[in-house]
Amino acid sequence: MRKTLFTLSMVASQLLLYSVSVKADDQPAQGWLFDSINHNDYGISVSGWAQASVADSNHGQQLTPATVFRRTDGFTIDQIGIMLEKKLNSNLISRVGAIPVEMPKHFNWGFNITTMYGADNFFFRTYGLDEDWSFNKPGNFGSSDYYATLTQAYLEFYFPFSGGSNLMLGLFHTPLANEIGFALPNPAPTDFYTHTYSFIHGPAKHAGVLWSSYILNNPNSSKLSYELGLVRGYNNLQDINNNWDVIGNLRWRSQDFKTWIDFENIYGNNADDSISDCGCGSPIPTSSALAHDNSLKRFQSYLTLTHHFDEKNSVVAEASYGHQEKSLLADVFNAQPIGIPKAGGKNASWSGLNISYKYKFNPKVSASVRGEYFDTDGVNVMLPFSGSYKALTTNLAWTPVHYLRVRPEIRYDWYSGHAKPFGADGNYLPPLVHGKYDNQLSYSLDLTFFF
Repeated sequence: MRKTLFTLSMVASQLLLYSVSVKADDQPAQGWLFDSINHNDYGISVSGWAQASVADSNHGQQLTPATVFRRTDGFTIDQIGIMLEKKLNSNLISRVGAIPVEMPKHFNWGFNITTMYGADNFFFRTYGLDEDWSFNKPGNFGSSDYYATLTQAYLEFYFPFSGGSNLMLGLFHTPLANEIGFALPNPAPTDFYTHTYSFIHGPAKHAGVLWSSYILNNPNSSKLSYELGLVRGYNNLQDINNNWDVIGNLRWRSQDFKTWIDFENIYGNNADDSISDCGCGSPIPTSSALAHDNSLKRFQSYLTLTHHFDEKNSVVAEASYGHQEKSLLADVFNAQPIGIPKAGGKNASWSGLNISYKYKFNPKVSASVRGEYFDTDGVNVMLPFSGSYKALTTNLAWTPVHYLRVRPEIRYDWYSGHAKPFGADGNYLPPLVHGKYDNQLSYSLDLTFFF
């Protein structure tokens, strides 16, 4: 496996050097394969992508939690996605914020239906919807276990008032966290193959409603927009506690759109919203029965600063914080004796800071580096142990043609705390509690084909 990965990386590096002098391919990354279909009178388009990878670490076997989505070593099909959509004509992108276009004067509507298949879909299943499909029953936690999901299915409406407003209804990827993607065309903004610890603590998707509108929309100044949402918790359609979570976000854009500030928040009762039978729902377990409390509140917040210095240089800094009443794992795995819930849960929190820098050598080649610091009381099935997790990640991304991205990546993680979170034996479902190391070096090569 390591020899295969090394060989592929060497080939990619040679091709990368060759491509430095090549001009950019200006065609769009997605939709070109369906060009004849996409030219229609209805504004409906079809597009897609397919991502596969090889990965390994200095320990082998289980790569999670360091690599988050990427579980075991070897080859995997990460994602195959098909998107059918009618894009909204608006001066806002829901879950993204203001864009530098004039305010449309007329009501219009759109929709998005996205389906996906692959190993990553373990994390994209929705409780009460696709988690119960026969082929989505979790076997083990290996990278050769593939799942299919109805990833998004929503209607969207534009209203020409309050500076421009959008209403989204249905199943959609979360507006929280910097690396979620999907609201923008691929490959933005997922500059890295692996993800951050703060990312995996947040929701992946919601069923509900999201309203987006402006507070300030003056063409000669900066822009400030907001989002308000009511959703059925984290990754749930059938919310067990039958309560709604509230989303409240603010998004500021400088007049030249070089600087973005995003403040994103979610709050609600999340008792029993982590479903152990399917390994789905929220990644932060609670138990109303053990806690003797049917209302176990969770709050999560992300503050992200993005600045584009020029066409080549950009930086992103993201701070995050979360708090869970009566977290089950903080009680079970972070006090002696381990494995026995002593108080039915423990009030627990987590916080993190991620900083990444991206440099574009030319339109086809870029390099990125990211540093992470994450401190947790141990609430997540992927990170059940309290302590401090740190990581450094770097990669090169090369797009030789508009429909292909090649990306070798290296990541080093280290942990300070009472446990050994890395290099677990076997591919059992989370929580991952049988690790043997307090550090890990991971490396991967992923190829994404856009169509």
